[in-house]
Amino acid sequence: MVTYDSGANQPDTPQGRFTSRRLFAADHKTIGLRYLWLALFSVFLGMAMSLVMRIHLVWPGVHISFLSVLGSTPERYATLPLLHGSLMVFLVLTTAPQAGFGNYFLPLQIGAREMAFPTLNLFSFWATVVSLLGMTAAFVLAPQTGITLWIASVSVFCAAALCTAINFAVTTIDLRAQGMTLPRLPLTVWAWFINAILGMLIFSILLAACLCLLSDRFFSTHFFSAVDFLASQPANTAPDALPVLWQRLFWFFAQAEVYIAMLPCFGIVSHLIATFSRKPIWKERLVVLALCGVGLVGFCVWGQHMFSSGLSPFSPLVFSVLASSLGLPAAILLISWFGALWGARIQFNTSFLFALGFISLFLSGGLSGIFLARSDIASASVTEDFVTGHFHLIMGVAATFAILGGLFFWFPKLFGRRMNELLGKIHFWLTFAGVYCVFMTMHWLGLVSHSAKNPGASLTAAAGWIVPARSFITAGILITVLAQGIFLFNFLWSLFRGERVEECNPWRATTLEWSVASPPPQDDFGAHEPVVYRGAYEFGLHGVAEDFIPQDVAPDRVVKAN
Repeated sequence: MVTYDSGANQPDTPQGRFTSRRLFAADHKTIGLRYLWLALFSVFLGMAMSLVMRIHLVWPGVHISFLSVLGSTPERYATLPLLHGSLMVFLVLTTAPQAGFGNYFLPLQIGAREMAFPTLNLFSFWATVVSLLGMTAAFVLAPQTGITLWIASVSVFCAAALCTAINFAVTTIDLRAQGMTLPRLPLTVWAWFINAILGMLIFSILLAACLCLLSDRFFSTHFFSAVDFLASQPANTAPDALPVLWQRLFWFFAQAEVYIAMLPCFGIVSHLIATFSRKPIWKERLVVLALCGVGLVGFCVWGQHMFSSGLSPFSPLVFSVLASSLGLPAAILLISWFGALWGARIQFNTSFLFALGFISLFLSGGLSGIFLARSDIASASVTEDFVTGHFHLIMGVAATFAILGGLFFWFPKLFGRRMNELLGKIHFWLTFAGVYCVFMTMHWLGLVSHSAKNPGASLTAAAGWIVPARSFITAGILITVLAQGIFLFNFLWSLFRGERVEECNPWRATTLEWSVASPPPQDDFGAHEPVVYRGAYEFGLHGVAEDFIPQDVAPDRVVKAN
């Protein structure tokens, strides 16, 4: 039960000026859409960077006129992976599922009219825009100036993400509609809420670390050893500076960032599976506990990859046990998804296909992670290609599939139109085949590349396989990029010419966002606050006219079957 005493749920008064209405609109739906547009721009820019890197790797002699103005030094090439990783991790995987979908649908799903702190929400968005501009500008500057600007941009992004996390947590706790108890929250809301708590922990640590690093560079303080960041050691470096301090602080963020990207995706996929299988989530409360376990343990395994940082010799055992314990919530989630699919009346649309694709990629990436968890196998398989394939498969591509599934699902609510299903399915199958061709080949290439370095291995035979494999990966990337062109055409065409949605609930879903018009009105629910009477996944019920009951339908209004 909640008390509306903050004024956050009062409808905004329309502003007269264009700048006030467009640039400084604090409505949660407007800000959520802007985050999604920002993520869409970032993902295509990041894909362009990855394509340039593959061309450079396969055909190193190819002249790219755009990059020639930047020089050909190793430092310049190193900025390509840095910009690609920054865009994909910060502006896509962190921003789209949490700040994008979350800002738009969290108030709608809990029955609130607005986020708890609309002005803070507006600040977070524009700070994210500033961080994107800074990270991109750092790409064209001199290396030392560029890395300083990049660190400052990451600091701004961390401040924005911290404000967003606080906003999400307070909104979920304080602004739920009447009857929206914790057990009745949709799994998407649970995922956004747990992710917000995890984000408050890790982004505050990374923000502090980046500010200390900037202080070292500008004010000659000695929080970290300058040897780790400069080509040569300056004369004023403190002899007792701790080079491992940055590593420890950074891994508090880096290890948990995987779960920052994945937690909202777990919620979205669970939501899609229940909606399109027309069955309740199997053991819903156990799934909530699994999401809590992922958030808790994900923060505690920060030392898993710190092998030379001065920690206790027993720390690898502790962190390995914690990392292995993540298999339990992962198994619960998988069993829940398969339990919902068993004997279901499945609707095979594009959104559901992307949810199934997420499960497939999550399983494949998780299996390769088991290989990396064992030291004897890791010593024979940890090469750049293997780790790159594993990381992209389970975090980058799997999360992207969940984001795309959510976009196809919520597109009618966002814009009042449907995306083309035929183009969507073509896009799915090309992308699904392309990413498996790319990243599973990287797994295999990592093993072959390492075996070629072992004594007695046939370098000639291995090299004969490596070159065609790299060309095959490049071809797979080209297919995947082509598929994203189909998606972009489908997105833009549907945005302006797509089939209009005449009803507010075309998917026959149960959560509150489908009880209002598409797109939602300015004040979301109008003059009457919604009242919640049941859980979020009332599907397949006997004795009722429909196979679902929305959360806001009172028991005396349920239409009985004849």
